[in-house]
Amino acid sequence: MRTILRCLLASALVANLGWAEGSLTPKEIRAPDGAHTLEIGLGVRVADSGGSNLVTLANNLEGIQHVDAKWSPDSHSVVVVISYIRGSGVEAAYMDGSGWHKALQSDTDLPVEELARQAGTSGRLVAQQCRLADWLDSRRITVNGELVFSGQKKVRYRYTIIFTGEPGHLDPGGFEEGVIKGIGYHLR
Repeated sequence: MRTILRCLLASALVANLGWAEGSLTPKEIRAPDGAHTLEIGLGVRVADSGGSNLVTLANNLEGIQHVDAKWSPDSHSVVVVISYIRGSGVEAAYMDGSGWHKALQSDTDLPVEELARQAGTSGRLVAQQCRLADWLDSRRITVNGELVFSGQKKVRYRYTIIFTGEPGHLDPGGFEEGVIKGIGYHLR
């Protein structure tokens, strides 16, 4: 009897964990000009109006809690925040004269120690989350974030992501680093 009960409890736990992992709702976000779509489903990709893949930002959304995305007003770029339990990553897809590319914001952009100092807090950083705010123009978008330090002290901050116009260097995952950059970090 105990063995059966253990098996049932283990099955229920596995079933619930599997359900939670797959709970990200698929969606499509159309570019303002209607020529492209950001598809969030099994992965994150930009497709043309016929559904053909132009660039893939994420092949797999396993372990991801939330995806936040916004197209630029001119439809030439889309910024995507991929959030996990303890952190967020900022990626972008952009079109230039040679086609679509993908870019990654460097983790080193975030001035954690300076923001903590300004907020009068200290401790170990245990989580970081961010969400996209408004586009300022077709090359700049604002981001709202929150740092959580040990002791649950929360520090809210804001910054701007810019498309630098500079060539980036390719990382092993095929993302260009240095093409998007965080600037103007401040408390909010």
